[in-house]
Amino acid sequence: MRYVVPLMISIVIFVLLLDIISFKYLDKTSENLNKMLTAVQQNIEKGHWEEAKKNIEKAEKEWKKIDKKWAILIEHREIDEIEINMEKLKSYVETKNKDLSMAQLKAIKMLIRHIPQNEKPILENIL
Repeated sequence: MRYVVPLMISIVIFVLLLDIISFKYLDKTSENLNKMLTAVQQNIEKGHWEEAKKNIEKAEKEWKKIDKKWAILIEHREIDEIEINMEKLKSYVETKNKDLSMAQLKAIKMLIRHIPQNEKPILENIL
């Protein structure tokens, strides 16, 4: 009994630290991806389709680096949604469809921003 209480407290502190570290990682990586996608958005708005394609490829490379780590921390369904929307965005940019590209881009950005907010260690998310 003498060691149980300190052990329980240590486990709770460890779990809280892991949760905070994972949230910070999700927040930082989602912010980086959103910056890359903002560059794509600016290229589409200006009609620079080749630059938009190059920036999508950069964002996709970055996404491939982090998606396996995200898979450990979040549901796979959300990762699948991001990948499906990225593929749609690529095809809309290849066909130079501005309206659909912008709509798809905003959907991806919303999904990427939503994930860290959903994993934020606040009472609302815990309950």
